[in-house]
Amino acid sequence: MAEAVLDELKRVVGDNRRDGEVAPREKRRKVFVDPAGRIVIGDRLPQDDEGRSLSEVHQAVFAAGR
Repeated sequence: MAEAVLDELKRVVGDNRRDGEVAPREKRRKVFVDPAGRIVIGDRLPQDDEGRSLSEVHQAVFAAGR
């Protein structure tokens, strides 16, 4: 399960980097983290109040890899 989340994270961050999206506007292109440290990709945000405790992760947090 964790590997699937990391694969999705790699895809989203890579897509944003390729498209020059430093601060993506589309929810599906954003990355969030909950208080427990779990990664949530924007298009998988909870529909209830649980989503309020998420923090958006700025794309610059992810170092450019080659």
